[in-house]
Parts: sequence; structure tokens; C-alpha cells
Amino acid sequence: MLDIAQTITDRIIAELEKGSTPWVKPWKNLRGTPGDGMPYNPVSGTVYRGINHFWLSMAQGSYTSPYWLTFKQAQSLGATVKAGSKGLPVVYWSVNKKESKDSAGETVTSAYAFIKHYYVFNVEQCDDLVIPAIPEPPKPDFDANPAVMAIVDKLGLQNGLMHGGNSAFYSPSHDKISMPAMAAFNDADAYHATLLHESVHATGHKSRLDRDFSKAKRFGDEAYAFEELIAELGAAMLCAHVGVNGQGLDNQHVAYIGNWLKVLKNDKKAILTAAAKAQQALDYFTMAKPSEEQLAA
Repeated sequence: MLDIAQTITDRIIAELEKGSTPWVKPWKNLRGTPGDGMPYNPVSGTVYRGINHFWLSMAQGSYTSPYWLTFKQAQSLGATVKAGSKGLPVVYWSVNKKESKDSAGETVTSAYAFIKHYYVFNVEQCDDLVIPAIPEPPKPDFDANPAVMAIVDKLGLQNGLMHGGNSAFYSPSHDKISMPAMAAFNDADAYHATLLHESVHATGHKSRLDRDFSKAKRFGDEAYAFEELIAELGAAMLCAHVGVNGQGLDNQHVAYIGNWLKVLKNDKKAILTAAAKAQQALDYFTMAKPSEEQLAA
């Protein structure tokens, strides 16, 4: 029998062990209209709360839509869930009441709460689904920095830069950068610093600098944190290059510090290598030609 509490707990522990706190972001959820940014069920009108908010937000990084519904709800709209799609469990509390006799023969009612769950699918896992359009987010208080957007353009992303949802990430398999709406960010610097961080990740694609530490014995389990360190250093360099205040990056990725320390303690040359890889990313954008020694770092 599925232990739903353990399943969710294990997933969150796994994210924390990677150095990620997916609910701490330099942007806010846009709640001007239902479903705008936060996980939302367009059929029932449910705005997912509590652990379901965190659970679905973590998974939402794989999709651009914040809409989730059940298999039957999809069918009720004339849609079908794509073959092979895996749903995510959402939980709710149910109360079970039981009547019994006390020592005096009186009827007493006791109650206890227990967890139940059901599965939901993102609307992007469905075919032939017609739902209300996601409302346009409010306009941001700032304009996109042309110098930052020029950096993104130099990547030549196969699937471009997308805005929507509640996650910022680079997808190597789709070669795209996904960002929350600009208006969701706390300020212009937070938006641009985050976008530059993801742009550095994008330079690691096999069609660019081909940077992959996942199978390197040198970094082992810390490969994920090491790539984050490169993106952090590279973003700091890019922020300085284009005049963006990147101080928020420290707070944004503070959860990685423990993993970075482990990497650096295990390999005294790791910070030199990370800085060299970050410099290569900067050179990629500025068209500078690194030396053979720098490329070999």
C-alpha cells in the first residue's frame, strides 16, 4: 500500500539533499486571478494549499501550465490523458467517526483523522483538452534589460525563453529556459540575475560548451552542486559585465552552500575549476577566445 506521506517526504528530502529549497524563490506567486502561478484545478476551482502547493510546485518545473486535474475531470472535458503519463498524488484529511459504549452504557462518538489521496495530471499531459486560457499576468514595473536579453539571444535556444508557471530552470533535453512571469519577480535585478544564472546553465549544453559532470568520478554525488557553483560564479560575472546587481544570487542559492563546502573540502582545485568553467561561459557570450590551458581546466 502506498504510504503517501512517506512518498512526499522522501521526494522533498531528496531535493534538500541536492541543496535545493524549491519553495524559496526570488519571485512571488501571482494571485490576481485563479491559477496564475500557483497550482490550480480549473474544473473544481481548487487552489492547492499546504503540502499540495509545494508538491505540485516542485513538479511544475517540467510544465509551463499551473493547471492540474484528475483523470475523470479530463474525461469530463472530452480529453484523454496521454498514454504513459504518471499522475501526482495530492492529499487531504478525512475524518472517521466511530460510536461505542462507555462503562456506563452511554453511546460515545470518537473521531480520528487520516490521510487520503488521489492523483492529478498537468493539462500538458492531456490531449484534446480545452480549458479557459490562463489570464495574462499583470505588467511588470520594469523593462527587460537589452544587454541581458542579448546574452540570451546568443544562446540560440532551440525552444527559446518561456515565461509562465512558478519555476526558473534550464531544460537540457528541450534546450529552453523557463522563467516565471516578469511581474512575479521582486525587482528587475532579481529577474535579470536569475535569467543570467539559467543562461550559464544553458552554456553547458552539448551543442555549446558540453559541460556535464554527472559521470565524473572527481565530483561524484556533488556533480549537481558543482554545476550550480559554476552557474553562480558565471552569473556573478555576467551581472558585473552588464551592470545588474547580482547580490540577490547569494540569498537565492544559499541552500547550496553546504554542498559547495563539501565539494571544496574534497577537492582543493575545485574552486579554480569552477571559476575557469564560469569564465568559459562568460567568454562564450562575449566571444572572447580562451587559451588552451583555460579550455583544459
